[in-house]
Amino acid sequence: MPTKYLYLIWSLYFAIIALLMYYKMPKYRKAMLVLWLAIFWSGPVSEYFWMTKDWWHPETITWTIIWVEDFIFSFAHVIIPMFIYKLVFKKDTDKDFTKDNIKIKKSLRNLVLWFIIPFSLSWILFWIFHINSIISVFIGMLLSCIILISLRKDLFIPSLWWAILLVIIALPAYLSLEFLSPWYVEEFWFMWKLTWILWLWIPIEDIIWYAIYWFMTGWAYEFIFDFKLVDKKTV
Repeated sequence: MPTKYLYLIWSLYFAIIALLMYYKMPKYRKAMLVLWLAIFWSGPVSEYFWMTKDWWHPETITWTIIWVEDFIFSFAHVIIPMFIYKLVFKKDTDKDFTKDNIKIKKSLRNLVLWFIIPFSLSWILFWIFHINSIISVFIGMLLSCIILISLRKDLFIPSLWWAILLVIIALPAYLSLEFLSPWYVEEFWFMWKLTWILWLWIPIEDIIWYAIYWFMTGWAYEFIFDFKLVDKKTV
């Protein structure tokens, strides 16, 4: 298969899961769209300005640095980690996503703490201090995790579960690419700038990225809007 289709196939794999969740969770549809609109730009921006410089360089169907694949990938990677735990483990939030339950100022502050500050830190480390994008992104995400853990200890254990769950969900995407194009890792990743450590034909840096990213994103919905997780039957 031509390699220019692999990133699209990979993105569509995650998008199908996200769309199924959107269909199965009507209560959260508005929140899904709001949160995606708030941060969807981060995926294409980070891809264009630093991740494709020294981490990986997936081919798009138009042969450009970013294209529709990045927006599909971004949509899925906002929706899936934020809401899959509630779907799989039959959890809910103590409040609904309505204007009466949303405190705008506090939600914006939490969004800045969870996302804007860590994202900006990654940008500064890469562009000003010239630290490898992998390290820069990891430091930014770890800062987000530290902020979350310090402010919402009640979400720590659930976050561990969905980090493990979502790494497992990501595995078929990588394995399918290996089946379609056995040399896709060498073609898409700057392996000479990475550790060259592979697990199931996956660069170890990507596995670490998924684990940390899913951990920091999995509780974003509850953190941003100051909701608590409860058993679904008690709501």
